[in-house]
Amino acid sequence: MAKIKLPSSKIVDDSLPKWLSSKILSAVDYVWQVRVDDNMEVESKKRLKSLTNTLDGEELCWVLMLLTLPKINEMIMDSKEAREFKAMKQERTLH
Repeated sequence: MAKIKLPSSKIVDDSLPKWLSSKILSAVDYVWQVRVDDNMEVESKKRLKSLTNTLDGEELCWVLMLLTLPKINEMIMDSKEAREFKAMKQERTLH
């Protein structure tokens, strides 16, 4: 089986928006990994605080925004507009 050669993180980081850089995504993963922890809120705060030593303000904002995406998606999908769109799409599919 042939190995897939992935580009180095530097090549990827130079090609993507800064909020998708390996540094930001690694920080998001670092905080996200505590989601199954019993003491999730406390541990998440500790991890975010530790990131202030390695990330600047803008980078930390990107991390926080990416961490909130699941909640934002939930809010959007539960909106009146989303429900109407789903109903309209369902109606067009049935005809």
